[in-house]
Amino acid sequence: MRPISTHIILATLVLAGCSFPGIHKDKVKQGNQLIIERVERLEIGMTRDQVQFLLGSPITVNTFNPNRWIYLERIDFDGKVQKNNYLIINFKDDLVFDFQRESGGSPSDPLSKIDTTPPDRPDEGSWWWPF
Repeated sequence: MRPISTHIILATLVLAGCSFPGIHKDKVKQGNQLIIERVERLEIGMTRDQVQFLLGSPITVNTFNPNRWIYLERIDFDGKVQKNNYLIINFKDDLVFDFQRESGGSPSDPLSKIDTTPPDRPDEGSWWWPF
């Protein structure tokens, strides 16, 4: 009878040890992984395909301004946002015009980074304007 109770106590301790808080917590990276070596290779004058090959697809492209790509890397730890890293790329004539890197912010910041200005208006003399 004694060996059975010893096994039960041992199994209970092992199972309780697996659920002990704080044993194993990893940082969770969400969004794009902005690898420094790749971001440093980004140059003005690159095409959209070159940027996408280098960095992957952006997390958001504005419908009204498709010339602005936003890459976001978010690092969470224990369910709380620890850090947001942004890479915002602006294109002109399908080539990289400029880019900027930013850090910090709250979880709702990607919405504030989106440019909501409408695209350039076409000639008002065209037959289809303002449709």
